[in-house]
Amino acid sequence: MRTRAVCALFLGLALLSGISLAAAHEYQNAKIVKVEKQKSPVSSGGSDAPLKAEVATYRISIQLGDKVYVCRYQTDSENDISWAEGKDIRARVSGKTMYVVKANGKEARGSILSSAPAENPQTN
Repeated sequence: MRTRAVCALFLGLALLSGISLAAAHEYQNAKIVKVEKQKSPVSSGGSDAPLKAEVATYRISIQLGDKVYVCRYQTDSENDISWAEGKDIRARVSGKTMYVVKANGKEARGSILSSAPAENPQTN
């Protein structure tokens, strides 16, 4: 009888952790507040290595709920229109990383540099 109770307890804990993990991967409505393109490092040249694709780095402020997150994103395309100020997006936070669903449906991962309370909190 005691073994069944222990097994039931572990099963219950496993289900609860699975539910919380699934909730952590849910995207929420967010808005791009500010987009700043960062300067790319200049190549020193003089190498026989093949040229790499242009990588653009952005510092993007995204309002998610009652916080504004400042994140760094890198992309191999400067013409990504999903990085437009005022644009509504889908985003989620996991630790020090923000995930954003881009216009093409793919997920972009950015490092959260800082966060602050939003002046006008969103309601989701």
